Amino acid sequence: MNLFKQIPFNIKKWVGYLLRAFFTVVALLICLLFYFTNQEEKEIQEQIFGFYQEAGFKGDLHFKAAKLHGMSTKYAYSYQERAEGKTIQFDFPDATHLSKEETGRNYDTAEELAQHYNSWLVAPFFERSFTESQGFQQLKQEIKERFHQQGLEVSKVRLQLPIQNPDFEDQLARDLLAAEKAGETELRGILTLDYATYRQIKGFSFTITVTSLHKEYEGKHLDVSGLPSGNYVIESDSKNEGSYYFEID
Repeated sequence: MNLFKQIPFNIKKWVGYLLRAFFTVVALLICLLFYFTNQEEKEIQEQIFGFYQEAGFKGDLHFKAAKLHGMSTKYAYSYQERAEGKTIQFDFPDATHLSKEETGRNYDTAEELAQHYNSWLVAPFFERSFTESQGFQQLKQEIKERFHQQGLEVSKVRLQLPIQNPDFEDQLARDLLAAEKAGETELRGILTLDYATYRQIKGFSFTITVTSLHKEYEGKHLDVSGLPSGNYVIESDSKNEGSYYFEID
C-alpha cells in the first residue's frame, strides 16, 4: 500500500523537476539570445560609425535600440548633419552588417561615392537631394499643369534614380568633384545636386499619383510630349482604381 501511495507523490516531484529544468533552459536560451544580439548590435554600430567617418561625412549618428521582429532582429539608426543653416536628418530603419565590398571601400573620393550612390548607406542622401532640387520641383509643376489640362489632378510625384547607369554615374562624379573643389563640405556636396542637370539622362522612374484615374486615361491616351524620358507609373489615390504604366524613350 505504501508503494502505491508514493507513486503519485513521485510523479508530482518529477513533474516539478521537469518544469524547473524547462524554465531554466528557456531562461538560458533567452540570455544567449540577448548576448548574441548585443554582440551583433555592437559590431553593426562599429562598422557603420567607421564607414561614415572614413568616408568623410561630418554628421552625428544616433542608434536606436534593437527590436525583435519575428525570428530576426531589426537595427535602426539616424544620421544628422548641420546643412544649409539647419539640421537635416535621415532615418535608416533596416541597418545590417556591411558587405565585404562596403567594408573594403570607404567612398572617400567623388568617383567612388558616385559609383555607389545606390548603396543603402548613402542612397537616402542622393534621393532627398534630387527630389528637393529646384529642377525636380519644376518638373513636378510641368506634370501637374500637363495633366490638369487633360482632366487629371496630380497630388504627388515621386522620383526613383537610375540603376547602374554609366552616364548618370559619370555626371554624378563630375558634379561631386566640382562641389568638392568649390569647398562644399555639407553632406559631401550631395545637396548641391540638381535634377535639372540630369534631365536628359535616361533611366529615371516617375510615379505620378492622381486624385482619380478613370479607364479612359490609360497612359497611351495621355499627351506626355515634352516630359523627360523614363518609366512612368500613374496611380490613383482611390484603391478601387487601377494604375497604368508607360515609357518615354
